[in-house]
Amino acid sequence: MDKKKILTICGVVLVIAVVAICIVISQSAKQDLEDAQNDLQETYEKYGWVEKETVDVLVGKFNAQVVDNSSLNPASSDYSTISDGTYSYGLITGIWLFVEPEEFKNDSSTEMVDYMTIYVKKSSEYANDSLEYAKYLIKANNSEITDTEIDTLIKEAKEKAASGTTANNGKGISVGYVEDDESYQYQVKRLYK
Repeated sequence: MDKKKILTICGVVLVIAVVAICIVISQSAKQDLEDAQNDLQETYEKYGWVEKETVDVLVGKFNAQVVDNSSLNPASSDYSTISDGTYSYGLITGIWLFVEPEEFKNDSSTEMVDYMTIYVKKSSEYANDSLEYAKYLIKANNSEITDTEIDTLIKEAKEKAASGTTANNGKGISVGYVEDDESYQYQVKRLYK
């Protein structure tokens, strides 16, 4: 055989090999994308999701729960601060509402909430009110959750605290509980689609 035929055959074989590799890579990427979409769908089915809400809207919903159902103090901008991208509202001595947006822009009217926390100093004379605040926080984050479900979420969150995991009932929020020697927190994480 002459060199020209050998080079042509090698070139054709090389082109076929490159095309075959591209097809395999393309199919693999397509399969990976389908697997990721299936995993995401399974996550939504298992944990649920809620619509995105801004800091201002969710603080308003929390305040509506507090005012409509108790004599506790609502969150007020008069007693609020911003530190390290977190909004903090003093509720009563030793108890705060913290709101963490997904992306801090210093504009609570447009920032979407990632999670919210009731933070309690154990030394607070009002620490007994924290459970009630936590229940209103959960209800504000998903108004379809029943009081029984709220109680179950809080109980499970406390049970799972040692493992660092949260409680979830498939309705788009997860509830966590964190405790140390001086304080404890009820956390509500929002799950978005």
